[in-house]
Amino acid sequence: MVDDVKFIPFCVPLPSIDDIGIVGMITIRSSSAVIWFGWGAIEAFGEEDVVNNVNNGSVGNGRPPMCSLALSMPPYISSRHEGVSSTQLLGGMSEDDMILGHQISARLAKRIGWPIFVSCSFGGWAGDSGGSVEGGAAIPVSSAGYDDSTQRHAVVLAEREISRILLLEKLARTP
Repeated sequence: MVDDVKFIPFCVPLPSIDDIGIVGMITIRSSSAVIWFGWGAIEAFGEEDVVNNVNNGSVGNGRPPMCSLALSMPPYISSRHEGVSSTQLLGGMSEDDMILGHQISARLAKRIGWPIFVSCSFGGWAGDSGGSVEGGAAIPVSSAGYDDSTQRHAVVLAEREISRILLLEKLARTP
């Protein structure tokens, strides 16, 4: 039996940045996921619920470049102390992106219990923007005056959203 492939686009608006955030795609087949994300333009729509800190809708626009690709396999024995097997499938220009991809895929594989592929593109934070929007225009992340703590915060928020989506998908697929 061939399982369906599900594509889930997502975006994570950053609280301190109006029009730049994280955009990406999660591809799920059976019990595995491929996650590809990086900087992109964000447009809010709908009304914001300030009390619950929820924006009723956001749209991401951009195509982060495909960089390094990491694969992590969940521990065979269900134990929090077992290590996660992880490997680099594709290299990339940014060593920071490779390290982030490994770390994120390992944490998600352990948390979700699925094989997880991750390609993230945050490269060029200190120089070029590391991302592009439709038409190839660069996103001016570093020129907007944001520092490395903004990047770390963005990565944490993106991983949290990815984890939330994957846990919901896993729950929906559990008989």
